[in-house]
Amino acid sequence: MAPLPHITVLMGTRNGATHLRAQLASLAAQDHRNWSLWVSDDGSTDATWSCLRAFADNQPNPVVLWRGPRRGLSANYLGLLCHPELPPGPVAFADQDDLWLPTHLGRGLAAFAHAAPCDAGQAYGAHRMVLREGHPPQHMARRITRAPGLHNALVESVLVGSGLMLDANAVALARRAGVVDVPFWDWWLYLLLSGAGGRILLDARPGVLYRAHGANQMGPRHGLRAALWRMWRVMNGTYRGWIEANLAALEPHIPLLTPESQQILRPLLPLAPRPRLRQLSAHRHWPQDRLALWLAA
Repeated sequence: MAPLPHITVLMGTRNGATHLRAQLASLAAQDHRNWSLWVSDDGSTDATWSCLRAFADNQPNPVVLWRGPRRGLSANYLGLLCHPELPPGPVAFADQDDLWLPTHLGRGLAAFAHAAPCDAGQAYGAHRMVLREGHPPQHMARRITRAPGLHNALVESVLVGSGLMLDANAVALARRAGVVDVPFWDWWLYLLLSGAGGRILLDARPGVLYRAHGANQMGPRHGLRAALWRMWRVMNGTYRGWIEANLAALEPHIPLLTPESQQILRPLLPLAPRPRLRQLSAHRHWPQDRLALWLAA
């Protein structure tokens, strides 16, 4: 029997002691046992570091702890991914406050193994269930009306960091681009990988319990509050700024992309004059998000 492939789990932390122990326990309970954990703590002032140390001291798998760069979440995660000592092979990203179902790592690695080879790399996105205090887990709706790709990646991300895994080729691609200044590291990886001709594998079966609470970086996920949160960021220019930041980060790395992707991006780059959203020929999957994109344009 072939040995189980090793996978490195990358976790960024900052003042996450409230839920961190439960997430670490879900990692230890994975049915795929050949993993190591790399954590970059970005200046926690609570019990996060001592919790990590206790886990490392009582865990047979390797646990490597680093002090983060303190330049935000994207720099923290991309710094881990591009660390010169990162072991070769695939990686899985973990949030500090979510929970993994026991089959998460094994299912993602199986998806890579069963897919046809892809030189640009593959990304695996686990389906997530929402975990709210006092409520049973609920399926997070996912409506993918078109195949993932660059047109979609220009304006949103169907890959979410808490369930994201990259194969070795995708890791190598991201490391070639290095640490870039972007609003959201998972959106950046989707944009880079789709532009380079990589493959996006979306699993319809649950793999992650997404813990919904008031401190989530992307705000509320469901209901009227979520719709208003997104609309406000469209109308006040925040969303446009995110897109422009992604394009600015992508511009120096155009040679990494396919000729087809370069042709799509040619009218948008360089960034002066500012690109108009209509030029993106972009699509979003949810009807309310398509409305927001139209209003922004």
